[in-house]
Amino acid sequence: MLDRKKNDQDVLKNTESEAAALTDIERRLIDLYRRLSRVEQQHVRRLAEILAINPKEETGG
Repeated sequence: MLDRKKNDQDVLKNTESEAAALTDIERRLIDLYRRLSRVEQQHVRRLAEILAINPKEETGG
């Protein structure tokens, strides 16, 4: 049980240090993303996945 408490504290410290490492633009993007509706977040995730898979592929249109 004490091991779990120690591990939880280590995870919290790692999360805090990662959050401190975020740039201003990353924090802003996260904030804006959180303000979106669920449907809008889903659209953003789909778009990001498409761009990550095919970043140089031209879009039709």
